[in-house]
Amino acid sequence: MYKPIYIFIGLRYLWNDKLTNFKKILTILSILGISIGISSIIITTSLFNGFQDEFKKRFLSFIPHLIITNKNYYINKLEFPKEILKFNNIEKISSFISSKVFIKNKNNISIAELLAFKKNITDHFKFYNVEKFLYKLNSSKNNIIIGKQLSKKLNLNINDLIKLIIFPNNKKLLIENNEEKIFKIVGIFETKNEIDNYQILINNTDALNLLKYHKDYITGWRVWFKNPFYYDINIIKKIRNNLLFLDWKSQQGEFFKIVQIEKYIMLLFFILILIIVSFNIFINLTISMIEKKNIIAILQTCGLCYRKIILIFITLGSSVIIIGSMLGTLISFLLIFQKKFLNFIINIFFSNISISLKIYPMQIILINTIFILISILSILYPIWNIVKSTPARILSHE
Repeated sequence: MYKPIYIFIGLRYLWNDKLTNFKKILTILSILGISIGISSIIITTSLFNGFQDEFKKRFLSFIPHLIITNKNYYINKLEFPKEILKFNNIEKISSFISSKVFIKNKNNISIAELLAFKKNITDHFKFYNVEKFLYKLNSSKNNIIIGKQLSKKLNLNINDLIKLIIFPNNKKLLIENNEEKIFKIVGIFETKNEIDNYQILINNTDALNLLKYHKDYITGWRVWFKNPFYYDINIIKKIRNNLLFLDWKSQQGEFFKIVQIEKYIMLLFFILILIIVSFNIFINLTISMIEKKNIIAILQTCGLCYRKIILIFITLGSSVIIIGSMLGTLISFLLIFQKKFLNFIINIFFSNISISLKIYPMQIILINTIFILISILSILYPIWNIVKSTPARILSHE
């Protein structure tokens, strides 16, 4: 005799040689429905992960995730809030000197952002691809490196001379008139990011002299988080009331809205597929149990307890769910690792778009676990509805 008996019977109901072709097709369609649902969610999640990863590399690598300063944007180094170091999400912190300036050549003028470069801190500039130019900022005074798009807008080239003019009302500086100095362009950086349109790199000493900063004063501190999408700015703002905390979410609101919309769309997509698949399992299992209600009654009269009868149909339903989940996960992995097919499908509707996909194993496990648990819960009602009927009532018409 097969033990445990309920697993044997449940698997026999799932698939055996005596099943009609129609029932076999229904079983296959149920498994395929779950597989398509699971693979769709995993691929969509991987697309969102890839989008976040690319967004973090191409955009959030160049801008600070949080700026700490005061309302004057001019603060003493000794006022650094050490309380912020208790946050585990922090990756690095760096003091900085920055200012909005006018950049002017013979024929053109534009607004740019000045960012001071420190000789002993180069890791913040590794994405700028300016290793071959950085030493020139320290070789002599009044050298700068500018963004490629800014150079194109002003028709500037390497070795050209330009004027930098600070804003007249820029911070509490010891300035009576608009300060301007002539600088030499010694390099042009290209990050393929929006900072190429406005940013200028300058030596720290030159920045102090141009802005008339005291040696112990800076603009503030720039903070980068390990995960810039998950931190609570309201908790950070409670550290000190006299400080100003500017996070990238408020400074770059449109970009953050895009990320949030993507997240909500993915969540809605997940819920809708889960509901559809749960209804599919509910209907198929209900039909199956209505067909087998006489067999259930006979099993009850033979002494099989309610618990084991319930386990028979849990085995039947969960087998379809688990097989479908495993198959869907396998399909999604094949499509993700061979993403040429996905790129081909997307390029049918959107030309010249290359997608980025990223898989997190724990995320896949969580998706499958939630999917399986919710699906199993959806089969409990039809099981209980059949089992609660008495054998005498079911067999009275036989």
